[in-house]
Amino acid sequence: MKNNFSKVKLSSVILTLLISAPAIIIFLYLFIGHSDNWQHIKDNLLFTYATNSLYIMVGVAVLTTLLGFSTAYLTSLFTFRFSRFFHYALILPFAIPTYIIAFIYGGMFNVAGTVTQFILHLIGKNITEVPFYDIMSIQGAILVMSFVLYPYVYLICKSYLSFESASIIDAAKTFNLSSWQILIKVILPICRPAIIAGVTLAVMEAVSDFGVMDFFGVNTFVTGIFKTWYGMGSVDDAAKLASILMSFVFLLIVLERIQRRNKVFKSSGKDFKPIEKTKLTGFKAFIAILICFIPFFFGFLLPVTQLIYWFAITYKEIIDDDFIQVLYQTLILAIVSATIITSMALLFVYNVRKNKDKTSSFLTQVVKLGYSIPGAVIAVGILSFFAIIDKYVIDIFTSSYIISGTIIAVVFGYCVRFLAVGINNFEAGFTRIPQTYDDAAKVLDVDEKRTFFTIFAPLIKTSAFSAFIIIFIEVIKELPLTMILRPFNYDTLSIMALELTKQSQLAESAVPSMFILIIGMISVLLLAKNINKA
Repeated sequence: MKNNFSKVKLSSVILTLLISAPAIIIFLYLFIGHSDNWQHIKDNLLFTYATNSLYIMVGVAVLTTLLGFSTAYLTSLFTFRFSRFFHYALILPFAIPTYIIAFIYGGMFNVAGTVTQFILHLIGKNITEVPFYDIMSIQGAILVMSFVLYPYVYLICKSYLSFESASIIDAAKTFNLSSWQILIKVILPICRPAIIAGVTLAVMEAVSDFGVMDFFGVNTFVTGIFKTWYGMGSVDDAAKLASILMSFVFLLIVLERIQRRNKVFKSSGKDFKPIEKTKLTGFKAFIAILICFIPFFFGFLLPVTQLIYWFAITYKEIIDDDFIQVLYQTLILAIVSATIITSMALLFVYNVRKNKDKTSSFLTQVVKLGYSIPGAVIAVGILSFFAIIDKYVIDIFTSSYIISGTIIAVVFGYCVRFLAVGINNFEAGFTRIPQTYDDAAKVLDVDEKRTFFTIFAPLIKTSAFSAFIIIFIEVIKELPLTMILRPFNYDTLSIMALELTKQSQLAESAVPSMFILIIGMISVLLLAKNINKA
């Protein structure tokens, strides 16, 4: 059994070194000497990349806090007409990737957009005769992303409030505090960790986004990486930009964890009771409905309605043998990647379960950091990693021909990016399995292989399915990592949608976008059904 344990642990060590290599290489580019291209970037572009990225972070943080917390507060503490509907409906924007929302809003509200032209026709004016704010701007990008990313704050705050005791609020009421005073002095402070946790996730998504920023013409670190890579043809300078962005993201993570430390507001378990919701009527109910309807309407209902319309008028033109091939490639890539990543995640968590040492736990935490690194950064790191292999192992085999620009590189990138998703699911699954099961197997001298397949496998199948589905969805939606690492002429649905928009075929881009949305929603329904069975 010790030999088996050592094999599991050795596999974990090897995989950790392999998965962390791209991030380590990217970080080292901070200390590499400057080139002429880098001097140009530093003098003319770096400040713009930094200020725009910071502006986006602040803007998304403010808007997602307002949208996410206000809706979580209303649906958790009050009942009103449609409150049960909004309880679920406010999650739906999560099903749509940010870049798809950007394509839709651009096609609706830009200068030549369908909504813009309809309003102009209705009032009998042209664009020069009316005040017009073009959504194709950094402010527009912030607004669009916030309507998609606010569920991060909504879900975490709602979960946090559901576990808080009503006795806290009842105690506040004994001081004759109004509902507004209770919100400001009690509920906001106890929700602060949840708000910041949700905002951090939303901000990390926003600052690492490529599709929205590229479409809206906003220069950020991620778009800079692509321009440096494709425009200047410099991997080293793209990697240096990636290293700055990665350091920026890690700093954000560290700050979030520092603020969360020693700031936990929680009632004692013995006096816990669920929050009794207050019924709202009249004008107050109307305001609550309006506040909940706005993010649902702009984050899901309006864009999906437009998407359906565009799909209906263009699908016959787009869906052909080439499209079916792209759909097939996307599904196969997602299924293969999800299977490999789920298996690797199981290996890491099983290693922690069996060995119970700090090394095994440390290895798991290291590989989980990949999820916090933007896809474009991971892609550049992998290219640099393979370039080093090519340089020093070329006598053994031409690694650039075998690995770089192939599906192997793409799947490897997904492993680095999404392994944490699988690990989190399996950790939750294994914590529900009593330690006495392991002890009983040892007493009965059951070998490790039989123990795993007869005891653990049946008990973690729900976690395995959940991990597979979530990773499957993430791979379907992933854009920048796939764009950089994919083989030549190997398209996925997300890449096809982006390329159609670049060709000013916004309505046509609705076809691959609709398939992404349908696949995502079917996957979410399967996931919900699986969770209900657990």
